[in-house]
Amino acid sequence: MEKRNEVMSFERLFKPKNVLIYKADMKVSFFIEGFLRQGFNLENLYLVSSKEDKLLGMKCYKSIEDVPIDTIDLLILSVRRDILVTSLIEILSKKKINFIHIFTAGTGEFDEEGTKIEGRIKKILEDNPNTRSIGPNCMGLYCPQGKIAYYSSFPLESGDIALIFQSGDLHSKAIKFGSRRYNLRFSKGVSIGNCIDIQISELLEYFNKDMETDIVSVYFEGLSVLYKNEGKILLKVLKSMKKPVLFMRGGKTERGQKAVLTHTGSLATKDSIWKAIFNQTPIIEVPPSLDELIDYMYIFSKHIQRFKALDRIVKYPTNKNALVILWSGGFGILATDILTELGLNLPLFEGTKLKKLNEIYPIKIGSLANPLDVPWIVSSDIYLRVSKAAIDDDIDFVIIVTDAWKDLEEERFKNYYNNLVGIKAHTESLDKIFVIILPYYPSESRKKFHAKLINDGFLVYPSIERAAKSFLKLYEYGKKRNIIV
Repeated sequence: MEKRNEVMSFERLFKPKNVLIYKADMKVSFFIEGFLRQGFNLENLYLVSSKEDKLLGMKCYKSIEDVPIDTIDLLILSVRRDILVTSLIEILSKKKINFIHIFTAGTGEFDEEGTKIEGRIKKILEDNPNTRSIGPNCMGLYCPQGKIAYYSSFPLESGDIALIFQSGDLHSKAIKFGSRRYNLRFSKGVSIGNCIDIQISELLEYFNKDMETDIVSVYFEGLSVLYKNEGKILLKVLKSMKKPVLFMRGGKTERGQKAVLTHTGSLATKDSIWKAIFNQTPIIEVPPSLDELIDYMYIFSKHIQRFKALDRIVKYPTNKNALVILWSGGFGILATDILTELGLNLPLFEGTKLKKLNEIYPIKIGSLANPLDVPWIVSSDIYLRVSKAAIDDDIDFVIIVTDAWKDLEEERFKNYYNNLVGIKAHTESLDKIFVIILPYYPSESRKKFHAKLINDGFLVYPSIERAAKSFLKLYEYGKKRNIIV
């Protein structure tokens, strides 16, 4: 029986009015801690445990019959795999369940018996068409507006990034690292596991229309063996996406495909097929690197937010001309090589433009040819003037390489920082991308400077290479959108 309709509504999945954890014990107490931290109404959180009277101060009901409501929006099912089927049958016979998160692992990814269990669960869900499920073998859900999370460390504030991950740990790390590195915030996240019911394509359709989501990030291992037509459906949905989708595949290599079978039991797809998919859709391929995925989420989110704040249609870069501003000739040479090898252009300033720059700053040490190597003047208004003169419609990507300052209260730093603010404002007034490079190293002064830059809305990357790769993904998406639209 086909359960999906045109676009399934997953509002109650991400924003449940009530939640039931079955069976609750200390091993899954992190779910309760996540709900507590997010501020979920504990009167609507029900725990069933035959062994515990209380858990983290909350009452535990002895059986499903004792739970004093008839309809459950979200059931978190955490039982041994050998009683998974019987538990599901019992619960569905006693209560109306809208959504189930099957936490239990050791099913299709584990052995033949586990595969049989998944087949039985699929049949049970087909016989209960009003009940949908994620999992098994998944960590579950995160939605700040729904006040749900499975870890207490997840941010309370909502954002514009949605996550669909077939790995619970990668899902968790994307939220943790992204929020702490770049202050990223998320609209909704789902660790979806083995996909015996709800498919990635369904969630993509939902997020494509979700007003709270601007970007979707996917970690994909493969298609469920239980859904033979899902590949065609997924391709159709990917072609229809109106929002940026950052798509990272696990199991790209032959050896990685074997690892996928023991993780989610999914069928990995051949690399040649995926190359064709990425060519036919606006989807952005992400290498198998969580760091790169987080870097890309960062630039996409901040870029889109900036245009939304101005109530304007988002414009993406149409060319790849970069300007580098720093105070070191050696770093300038390295930056030129890195950017050129990645496929960006560094226009060499000459003729009228170079003459104009020299009139503002008759340079004696350094260079104005691009990179702008301008030592000793960073706290002067000349630095701002010469930078603004260099940034025009011929430049798409402006990079300033800087370092930490010991004293953020000294006059020299304040003047320099005001210059950075001015360069940023000028660059963005031209709809160009402005990035600060602040190399990473353990330092209290760097930590303070980094926090100030992030809080003031600067895009800050630890290396030119990571910033450039992120910019190129923005450029690639804009190019794809123009071709496909």
